[in-house]
Amino acid sequence: MSEIIYSGRRRHVTRKSGFTSHIDSTGGEYKEEFADKIMLKAGLPVSFIFEFSKPDKDLYAGYGGYYHCKTNLTVDIHNPNYEKNSNKHFDSPDLSKFGSMWKVQKGDTIKPVKVSFQSSVDSELSIYEFTSGLIWSAHFDNARDSIMKAMHDLSPEGNIYIEKDDVRVSGDFQIFEGDGDMISLKSCNRCARFLPINIHNERNHLSFSNHCVARAPCTHKGFGLLRNIDTDEFIELKYGYQLECRFCKKYEVNGPLNPQRTASQLKEDGQRRRNFELLLTELYNASPQLSYRTITKGRELATDVWNKFGRKCFHCGVPIKSEKKMHLDHTRPLALLWPLDKTATALCSTCNTQKRDRSPKEFYSEDQIRELSKITGLDTKDLESSEPNHEALDKLLKNLDWFYSVFLTKKELVKVKDGKIAAELIVKALDKATERSEKDYKFSFFNEYQKRKSSEG
Repeated sequence: MSEIIYSGRRRHVTRKSGFTSHIDSTGGEYKEEFADKIMLKAGLPVSFIFEFSKPDKDLYAGYGGYYHCKTNLTVDIHNPNYEKNSNKHFDSPDLSKFGSMWKVQKGDTIKPVKVSFQSSVDSELSIYEFTSGLIWSAHFDNARDSIMKAMHDLSPEGNIYIEKDDVRVSGDFQIFEGDGDMISLKSCNRCARFLPINIHNERNHLSFSNHCVARAPCTHKGFGLLRNIDTDEFIELKYGYQLECRFCKKYEVNGPLNPQRTASQLKEDGQRRRNFELLLTELYNASPQLSYRTITKGRELATDVWNKFGRKCFHCGVPIKSEKKMHLDHTRPLALLWPLDKTATALCSTCNTQKRDRSPKEFYSEDQIRELSKITGLDTKDLESSEPNHEALDKLLKNLDWFYSVFLTKKELVKVKDGKIAAELIVKALDKATERSEKDYKFSFFNEYQKRKSSEG
């Protein structure tokens, strides 16, 4: 057994994130660096103990890093300070990440966090930016409470350290600095930091979200075409990445813009979802939840899903106290006409908000997709697809007269609210669903709606 203080090749501690596009970065640059390497012995864990200084004012504390191992790896996280920790593990050759961030008060004693790695065979573990310490960003000064949630999900890329603390390593191992895997790093056009990305399977995103998914390949320069700052050569990506890192995207883009959405826009979104649920119920002549209760002899869908997912959020693993506290997610989005049925997923409120109307492959890792398939019974191919519910669309296309003459003429759908008609919003939403499909429907629900309205007039 041995123990060392691990520092790696640390960057300067005063990385800051600004509020505007950075003068030194377009977000379209990338570079490569070597990770450090640890030799793991079969069956023997190597533990990293992340330590923390005592804060002299109210701040955040956090830890995290990036890693890669070609063999099956067990990662165990013990954080006595906070229950929410992120460990996004991706299959080789992609890089994985782990970490968390939580609020601490002046004078708090922050207990060390222990992260252990173990392989069943002798293997090489590449590690990059394993760091812990106290965190603050100018973005936190006036941030709304609503966007200061799920901070763990932004770790480690969101860990803007003002002070880095010691990381101790214990176990039977050898460490070689700069002798690990080559890591690809992309620039953020807001904070100018270079942060890790995966270029083998871009859907396994780390510090940046993908740019083009439904319309891949991405042909936008800076998003799907990155320039190597050392060689001036370009690399082409299939899906591409956003210009802003996930941290800056949340605090500089979504944070300022989301409050600008009016109350009527928020009501509009809710109404559109309710109308899609109503449409599906009438198309199939049954409510999925009521049908479920009948088939299962009175059992409630929410209760069964809550138990099936171990009474915890599938995405972040946080325990959910009751089915009433659980958010019942469609798994495949309602925006693509998938009903809420026995294939639903148990999520906490934070993760459900983050997922929104994204398909499973746009939100979950490959490992999570495989696990979700086992729990829900949906084939992995279905979960990896971003296609709309073609069965529902075909039913709709075969019943156009009913749809336009009966369904869309309901009183609640023809009323003008805040200058908008619900029926128009529904047909526009249906067109968005067909546009996300690889199948060419050669039909516009909105154009047909306009045509029929004109003939009536």
